[in-house]
Amino acid sequence: MTLKAQIADDNRQIQGDCAELIFKRKELIERFASSKKSIFLQDLSLKHPDDLPQHFEFIESYTRIIDDYFMNVFAKSKIAREMTFRDNPVAIVALGGYGREEQCVHSDVDILILFEKKLPEKADELVKEFIYPLWDAKLETGYAVRTIKECLAMAWEEFDILTTMLDARFVCGASHIYSMLMERFRSKLSKKYVQASLNRLIEQSQKRYADYGDSTYLLEPNLKSGHGGLRDYHTILWYARIMADIKCRRDLERYGFLSHNEFNTLESSLLSIWNIRNMLHHIAGRKCDQLYFEHQIELAKIYGFKEQSGHKAVETFMGDLHSKMDFIKQINLMLTEDIQLSKRALIFTSIKRSTNYKGIVVRARRLEFDPVEMVPHEPNLLLKIFVESGRLKKPLSIDARRIVSEFSHLIDDKFRRDPANVEAFEDILSHSLWEFNVLNVMLNTGLLVKFMPEFSLIVNKIQYNQYHLFPVDKHSIRCVQLINSFKDSDSDDPNHPNIILYSAIYKELRNRKTLLMAALLHDIGKGDPAEEHSKRGADIARKIMVRSGYSEADIDEVAFLVRNHLFLIKVATRRDINDEETAVFCASRIERLSLLKKLYLLTVADSIATGPKAWNGWTEALLRELFLKVMGVMKDKELATKKAAKTIQKKREEVLELNQKELLKDGLSDESLILKDVESMSRRYLLYVSASEIISHLNLYRQLKDRDFIWSITSNGESDIRSITICGKDKPGFYSKLAGVFFLNGLNIVGSQAYSFISDTALDIFKVMPPKDKIFENEKWQKAEREFQQALNDDAFLERLTDRLPKTITPKSGHIPMPNRVKIDNQTSSFFTVIEVFAYDFQGLLFAITNVLYKLGLDVRVAMVATKIDQVVDVFYVRAVDGGKIDDLERQDEIKRAILSALPKITT
Repeated sequence: MTLKAQIADDNRQIQGDCAELIFKRKELIERFASSKKSIFLQDLSLKHPDDLPQHFEFIESYTRIIDDYFMNVFAKSKIAREMTFRDNPVAIVALGGYGREEQCVHSDVDILILFEKKLPEKADELVKEFIYPLWDAKLETGYAVRTIKECLAMAWEEFDILTTMLDARFVCGASHIYSMLMERFRSKLSKKYVQASLNRLIEQSQKRYADYGDSTYLLEPNLKSGHGGLRDYHTILWYARIMADIKCRRDLERYGFLSHNEFNTLESSLLSIWNIRNMLHHIAGRKCDQLYFEHQIELAKIYGFKEQSGHKAVETFMGDLHSKMDFIKQINLMLTEDIQLSKRALIFTSIKRSTNYKGIVVRARRLEFDPVEMVPHEPNLLLKIFVESGRLKKPLSIDARRIVSEFSHLIDDKFRRDPANVEAFEDILSHSLWEFNVLNVMLNTGLLVKFMPEFSLIVNKIQYNQYHLFPVDKHSIRCVQLINSFKDSDSDDPNHPNIILYSAIYKELRNRKTLLMAALLHDIGKGDPAEEHSKRGADIARKIMVRSGYSEADIDEVAFLVRNHLFLIKVATRRDINDEETAVFCASRIERLSLLKKLYLLTVADSIATGPKAWNGWTEALLRELFLKVMGVMKDKELATKKAAKTIQKKREEVLELNQKELLKDGLSDESLILKDVESMSRRYLLYVSASEIISHLNLYRQLKDRDFIWSITSNGESDIRSITICGKDKPGFYSKLAGVFFLNGLNIVGSQAYSFISDTALDIFKVMPPKDKIFENEKWQKAEREFQQALNDDAFLERLTDRLPKTITPKSGHIPMPNRVKIDNQTSSFFTVIEVFAYDFQGLLFAITNVLYKLGLDVRVAMVATKIDQVVDVFYVRAVDGGKIDDLERQDEIKRAILSALPKITT
C-alpha cells in the first residue's frame, strides 16, 4: 500500500472514530434526558457521596467517550508515530472542564498538544487529524499547540493559562512530557508564584462577580459564572491545588479544606447544578448557562416538582437550586476571605487580641472562639461573636463559622426570650451593611433561623416573576442594609439622589429598632401563600415581638409597619396625589408623624431592594411628593380645607403678580378679568398647578376661541418624555379619543391629569413617549392633531381601531399567567370612582379600556399607569354623566364585565 493510500485509510478510520464518538454521545445524552431522576436531596448530610443518585454519571461517562476518541486516533496516527521516531514525541492533555472530567452536553472540548522543546513542521497535520473531524461533526473544540517552555512562560502572564495548567489532565501520548511539564510548573509555583497566583484568583473572581452578578440573589442565575455557580467551585479547587496540589475533589476533605459534612454537601450541590446545566443545554440545543425564566418551569416539571402548600412547583425548584448555589458561594467566600486576610496578617498569626466579650478574640484579623470549650456553657457567645463582627468590621474565621453551625442547636425558646440576647440581636441588625454583611453570615451559618425560627419560612423563597430580583430572605436582609445605609448622607450617590432626605429623616427617629425589625420581617408572611402576605406577616411579627419581650407600643408599631409596608407606594403610584383628599386619607390611616417617617423609609428600602421595576426616578419622585404632602397635613395640625383655602388665596396673588410682569403673551392685564378666570377654575387645579403654569394655560385658553381644542407640546430636558397640554371643549370621550389617536400613531401615554377649567372647558396634561423617528417628530404631531380633530367630529373615526387590538396575549416566556382583574374603589375620593385594571400590557391597552368607559357613559378625569409584578395597573378616576360617583353595585358589575371583555384573552 502506498503512503498516500495508507494516509487515506487512516483518515477513514479516524472519521469512523469520530462517528463512533458522536453516536455514543447522542446515546448518552438521550439516556440522561430520559432518566428524569430527582436531582434534589433534601437531606444533605449523606453518609458518603457515593450514596448520591446518578453519581456524576453523565459528565464522567461523556469525558471517557472523548478520551476514547483521542486515544483511538493517537493509536492510528502515523504522524504521531513519526514524531516519536524523530525524538520529538507529543502528549495530548485535557484542559478546562474536560480536564476536570466535568464535560457537559454542549461544553467546549479543550486540549493541549504538547511537545518538549520544539514544534515540529507537521504539527498542523496532527491538528487536522485530531481536531478537524470534531469540527466537521459540529463539536465545539479548542486547542493549543505549545512546548513546555511556552506553557510555563504563559502560565505566569495569563490567568486563563494558569487555571488550565491547574486543571490539566493527561489523556494519551508521551506521558513523560506531561509529567515533566507538571513537575516544572509545581516547582516554579511553590517557589515563586503562590501569592501572586492567589491574588490573581481573587481579582478574577471579583471581575466575574461584577460581570455576571450574584446568582444566589438573581432569579435568572448563571449556573457557571455567577456567584454561587460552578466557577466558584472551580475557584475553591484552584485554591486547593495552588496550596496543596490536590489531585481530586475528595482531597478537599482529606487535606482539611472542607469538613466532612461540608464536602458531602458540596457533592450534593454540584450534582444538582451539573444535572440542571446538562438538561438546560439539552432543551436549549446549545451551550446555555443562564437559567432564564422560559426554561425554569420546564425544568421543574422534568425533575418532578409539584405544587406544595400553595407554593408553585417552579418556586420550590428554584428555591432548592438557590440553596445549593448559596452553599457553594459561602464556601468560596470563606476561602477567598482566608486568602485576603492571611496575606495581610502573616506577621500577626500568633497574636490574639481580646474583644468586649470573654471567649471571643481577634487572631489574624478574624474573630475566633477562644477557648472553644466555653461555647457549650455560654451559648450567648454565638450571638455575641456577630455583635463584635459588626462592631469591629472583622469577619468570623472559617472555624468560628463552623462552630456556630455545629452549636446552633443550643438555641432554645429560653435563649430567644433572654433580654440580653434580644439586645444583642438588635445590635447585629444595626451593624448589617452591604459592605460588611454580618446578618447574611448569620443566615448562612443557620443561626438566624435558630434564633428566629419563623424566618425559615422565607429562606430561599422564590417569587416567580420579573418584578423581584432577589429571593425573599435576601431581599429582607437587603432592606435592613439599606436602612442602615441611610445613616450617611452621601449626596454624590447616583443610586440614591434623595439620600440627604432619607438621612435627615433617619437621624430624627428616636426608636430605630422597630424600623429595623419591620424591615427584616416585612415579607415574612410570604412563607404562607394561602393568606395575603402583609396581614399574615403582621401576625407573625407580633408573635416574634411578644416572645422577645418588647413593649406593647413597639409590638403595635412593628405590626403596623409590616401590615402597611405597601400602602404608601400603592397610593403614590395608583392614586391622584394632587388630590388633597389623598394626603388626608393617608394621614388619617397613619396618624403619627414618627410612624409616617418610618413607613416612608421602609417603603424606600423595600422598593430599592425589589429592583428597577419597582424603583426608578418616576416612582421615587411620586413617593417623595406624597410623603411631603402627608407630612404637611400632619405637621401643621391644620384641617386640609383651611390649609387649601390659604394655598388658593396665595396662588391668586402669585398669578396677579406674574400678570403685572406682563407674562401673558397676548398682553392681557385686566386684573378683574384674570380674577374672574381664576375664580372659575376648579379647586383641585388651583391647589396643585403652579402660578407660572396657570399663566401659560390661560394663554392657551385665550387662543382656543371657537376651536374644539388647542395643544402645546414641550419636552423635558431631563427625560425623554413629552408633555402635551390640551385645552378644549369639555366633550364626552375626549380622553378616549385622544388615547385612540395616540395608539393610531404609535405614541405611548405614560401618565395624565385632567382638570375642569374655565367656562365648560377642560385642561388635560399628558406625559407621552416621543415618536420613534424623531427626525419627523413635528410631522407626526401635526398628523395626530388632524386625526384628533376628525375623531372629535366623528365617533366612527376610531371604530376601526378596535379591530387592530389583539384578541389574545401570551405573557413573557416562562411566566405563570395571572388573570386580568378590575377593582372599583369608592372610598379614596369623595368626588370620583376609582377603577383599577390589572392586565398584561400591549399597544393600545389604554384605548381599549377608555373606549369601553366612554361607551358606558363614564367621564375619565385622571389616568395613571403603575406596575404590579408582571402586569401593569391602569388607574382611572371617573364619574358618571350626571357628575356623580358610581355607587350602584349592578352598574359596577356591568363596568367590570365590559372592561374584561375588551381585554385580550390570556394564553400560555
